[in-house]
Amino acid sequence: MAIGKIHPACKQYLWGGEKLIRKYGISSPNTPLAEAWVLSAHSDGDSRISFSEEELCSEGKESSEGEVCSEGKESSEGKVCSEGKESSEGESFSEEESSSEGESFAEYLKYHPEAVGSFGKAFPFFPTLIKLIDAKKALSIQVHPDDSFALSREGQYGKTEMWIVLEREEGAFLYFGFQKDYTEEEIRRAIEAENFPSLLCKVMVEPGDVFFIPAGTVHAIGAGILLAEVQQNSNLTYRVYDYGRKDAQGNTRELHVEKALEVMNRKQLSAYRQEAFKKQGKKPVGEKAAGEKAAGESATGENIYLEQIGSCEYFTVDRLFLEENAFYSGKLTEESFLSLLVLEGEGVLTVETKHAKEKHPDGSPEYKEETYSSKGQKSKCFVKKGESYFLPAEEGQWSLKGTGKFLLTFLSEKNCVRED
Repeated sequence: MAIGKIHPACKQYLWGGEKLIRKYGISSPNTPLAEAWVLSAHSDGDSRISFSEEELCSEGKESSEGEVCSEGKESSEGKVCSEGKESSEGESFSEEESSSEGESFAEYLKYHPEAVGSFGKAFPFFPTLIKLIDAKKALSIQVHPDDSFALSREGQYGKTEMWIVLEREEGAFLYFGFQKDYTEEEIRRAIEAENFPSLLCKVMVEPGDVFFIPAGTVHAIGAGILLAEVQQNSNLTYRVYDYGRKDAQGNTRELHVEKALEVMNRKQLSAYRQEAFKKQGKKPVGEKAAGEKAAGESATGENIYLEQIGSCEYFTVDRLFLEENAFYSGKLTEESFLSLLVLEGEGVLTVETKHAKEKHPDGSPEYKEETYSSKGQKSKCFVKKGESYFLPAEEGQWSLKGTGKFLLTFLSEKNCVRED
């Protein structure tokens, strides 16, 4: 199995900043850069995917001892060294060179539906969309409809999402739900009087905070927040309040008050918040398949921390912490793809499968079942902050050696249960 590198679709909005380019290595001609859609098959922002058959994306080769030698090689200390960017430890690292931005992710899935996995058969579409969002200025106060309303009124699906706060400026906050129960008329009057924000819960944020936002929840990302967003594959937003701002042409942005009033939850709502991850002693984890509990055993478990931070109908999300160049190994299955987003740090991603690819006499491929060995397929890739990777659903295993924070998104059995 080759490793799929995702090339994001980039969005320029009036509230965006420069951090995604400057700190996360997102390549974009657009400034300010508001959003990078780092896993998307949506027509409004289709990512692109490219595969490398090289053992190491930076053109390194693996020695018999398992170390990566030559340019892009892994040193005896486990660091990937070469010409290129300097790491926090003072060593330099090579960047992947790509002469092509690959193919449309949506087109790839169209011709390779098995890459989503058997759990994905519950959906008529790729269910998940992942973004990096840099809010230099506050976003509009908005709400997303649920599937029932969106399908009946808009001909598309609604939107449930979750946020993982990565950075924040001093005093940064977001809006999340109402402080108390309100009637539709009370809300309408507040919008007309331009004091709608006074009705909402104002939530101060810290890096590591996680918020789950069900469809129908009024919300807004405040100024000075950079976060990762995992969401349902939808781009349907009803803007309620936009602070009277004007775009570059001097026009105010469209509001969708009537539809928003129809879909919003007007009840008092406490934030669906998980506090920032705090280490309470060591929490070792072992080999883990998507959706399974950790085995609780690993050779370097003292430096590995794994937590599930969200799960709903459209996605399940784990957050993985690796310290001191730790090694983590997990299973791949035919049930689900695995998305890996590097939130911080760097490492070497390795994927091995049981299937050896052969050719029929007519030239079409077949897959021969094998144990994990040289007869199967093996790929390696150096990964760093801001990069996104897609591992298609297939029996195998993956591993990551490095130091950093990583977001793992996949489908679990829970995601297969649909009511529609």
